[in-house]
Amino acid sequence: MDFYWEHFGLAASLVLSIFVLLGLGLRLRDTPSRRMFLWAMLAFFAINTLDALDSLAYSPVFGGWDGLYLWQDLLIPGFMVSLYFFVRGLTSSNPVLYRRDWLHLLPFLAGFLCLLPALLLPGDVRRGEAEPEAPEGYMTLVEIGESAFWLSWIVVLGVYGTLCVRRLMRHKRNIRALFSDLDGKTLVWLDGLVATILLIAVFVILDEARILMGYDELRTGALAMVFDILLAASFGLFALRAEPPLPQWSDGVLPPEAHARPPETSQDAPETRYARSGLQPDDLTRLSARLEQRMQDGQLWRDHALNLRRLASEIAVPSIHLSEVLNTEMGVTFYDYVNRCRVEDACTLLGTTALTVLEISETVGFNSKSTFNSSFKKVTQQTPSEWRRAQRGTPVASPSDSSL
Repeated sequence: MDFYWEHFGLAASLVLSIFVLLGLGLRLRDTPSRRMFLWAMLAFFAINTLDALDSLAYSPVFGGWDGLYLWQDLLIPGFMVSLYFFVRGLTSSNPVLYRRDWLHLLPFLAGFLCLLPALLLPGDVRRGEAEPEAPEGYMTLVEIGESAFWLSWIVVLGVYGTLCVRRLMRHKRNIRALFSDLDGKTLVWLDGLVATILLIAVFVILDEARILMGYDELRTGALAMVFDILLAASFGLFALRAEPPLPQWSDGVLPPEAHARPPETSQDAPETRYARSGLQPDDLTRLSARLEQRMQDGQLWRDHALNLRRLASEIAVPSIHLSEVLNTEMGVTFYDYVNRCRVEDACTLLGTTALTVLEISETVGFNSKSTFNSSFKKVTQQTPSEWRRAQRGTPVASPSDSSL
C-alpha cells in the first residue's frame, strides 16, 4: 500500500508542477520588468518536476536508464537557492544580479564534489543492481561522500532559510519608510511561505539526520504523498499570486542592496544612508517646518494612498531628502509620522463630531479598522471608543462604536 501512496503523491506533484510552470510562463510573458521572482519560481518548479520524474523513473515500476541514476541529486540545493531568489525578487525595488551572486553556485559545486566518487561508478552499481568492482577503500570514500552530501544539504536548508527570514524582516522595515498604508504590502502571505519553508526544512533535516544515523526514512507511504503534494501545492499557490510590492522609485530611497549588511546596521544608521545628500542641519530644520506646515494646511494625511514620493512632491523636495528629514530630524518612519497625524485628526473628530469610529477612521485616511485601532492605541494608549468616552465623560459607549 505504501508503494501506491508514494506513486500517487509523485504523480500529483508532477501534474501540479507542470501546471504551475505553465502559469508562470504566461505571467513571465505578461511581465515586462522585475521578473527575478518569476524566473526563480520557474527554476524551483523545473527542479521539482525533474525530481518527480526521476523518482518515478527509478521506482520498481519503471526502468530508468542506469547512466543517469543519482545525477538528479545534484539539483537538490536548487530548491533553496531558487527560493531565496524568489524572496529577494519580491523584496527588492530593483532586483538585479550582482557579481557576488556566483557564490550561490557553491552549494551545487559542494554537492558535485561530495557525489563525484559515486557518480564515477557504473550506473548499475549506483542502483545496487550489481556488485562493485572498485576497491573497498574507494567504496568507503563513496559512502563518506554521500553522507557529506546530505550533511551539506542540511547546512543549505539552514543558511538559505535564515537568508529568507532576514530579507523579510528587512522588507517590513522598508515599507514603513515608503507607505502610510501597509495593507497588501507587508507580504503576510510570504511569512506563510517562510513558515512553510521552515516546517519542511525541519522535517527534512530530521529525516536526513535519522537516515544518516541508520534509522528508517520517515517520508514513506501516505506521509510521502502528503509531503510531495503539500510542497507543490503550497509553493505553487505562493508563486502564482506573487506581486512585488515595492515601487521602482523607492530604489533611490532605500539602502542599496549591494551593502548586504545586517538589518540593524543598514536600516538604523541614517548618517550613513544620507552621507551624500548634501543637506545641512539648518536645511533639515527648514524642511521639517515646511513639511509640518504643508501637512496641516492641506490635511495631506487624509489621502488614503499617500506615500513618500507623493508627499515629497507636495513639499517640492526629492524623496530621499524627505526620508532624511523624517529619519534624522524628526526621528520617525514615514508610516509612523503620517499615522500619528491621522490619529491627532481622529482625536479632534471624536471629541467634536457625532461620526462613528469607523467613519472617522475612513475620513482621516485609514483603510482598515484594525490598522486605525492599533495606530490609535499606540499614540494615545486607548482605543478610539475609550478616548471618546473619556473626553465626553460618558461611561457607556454608543451602539455604533461598541464593537470598535
